[in-house]
Amino acid sequence: MIQRIIWGFGGAFLLFGLIWAGQIYYTLAIGILVVLAILEYADLLKRQNFRPQTEVMLFISLSLLALIHVAASRYGPDPYETLRICERILTFGLIVAFIINFLMELLRGDPENGLVNAAVNLFGTVYIGFMFAYILLLRFIPGNDGLLFTLFTVLVTWANDTAAYFVGINFGKHKLSPRISPKKSVEGSIGGVLGGIIASLIIAGFSHRPFAQLVVMGILVVIAGQFGDLIESIIKRNAGVKDSGSFMPGHGGVLDRFDSLLIAGPVVYYLVTYITPYF
Repeated sequence: MIQRIIWGFGGAFLLFGLIWAGQIYYTLAIGILVVLAILEYADLLKRQNFRPQTEVMLFISLSLLALIHVAASRYGPDPYETLRICERILTFGLIVAFIINFLMELLRGDPENGLVNAAVNLFGTVYIGFMFAYILLLRFIPGNDGLLFTLFTVLVTWANDTAAYFVGINFGKHKLSPRISPKKSVEGSIGGVLGGIIASLIIAGFSHRPFAQLVVMGILVVIAGQFGDLIESIIKRNAGVKDSGSFMPGHGGVLDRFDSLLIAGPVVYYLVTYITPYF
């Protein structure tokens, strides 16, 4: 437990510093996380006798980050148009990933499980490369909003995770999803929701954004985060492992630590850029 707390605070301090710094420092940090997460995912695929296209997943994911950084760093007269360009990059990247993943299976010359292998590699590219790309893109939202909403997403997600963990350990009695994640409880899930709401209330009190807007957004972040947690639990359950890796002692791998953010990040991005401007 002590080790978990020490590494948790140390990692959080480093991440918050990189978020605050932004620019190339934040992009490089996201790139490192993407590399580590893809290596973890490739290992999970091997455990299930799939053929991981590790190099392809890395190439597409890191190329997306590089293109988004270059595009988003050059604001034009309308900075939000820059974000639209980045979204088109992601759309184009998805098509490229689809083609390359299936092309690699064709080039292997072995049709056995070719469709399944292409599908799990495409999923890994989207789940890791594209979702982390949105976490990067969130920081490039114009003005101070990029910093605010990136910190908001991280803090609310981690408040959810932390509250769910401690409430679940001390009060968890009813299983949330026994076959997917036996240790998760209904009580822990409720505790996570309350923890996320409390974090949203605190941040809203110090923010220039509408109070109700951030609270509602916080609830959606918690829901997305818990959904992301269950997605990773399915991946680990299929691979027969407890943790995706050993990136942080006491916390598991990169996917274990960032599974909630991978879903919450895109949700906040689209809420901020397409929904909240009308409220």
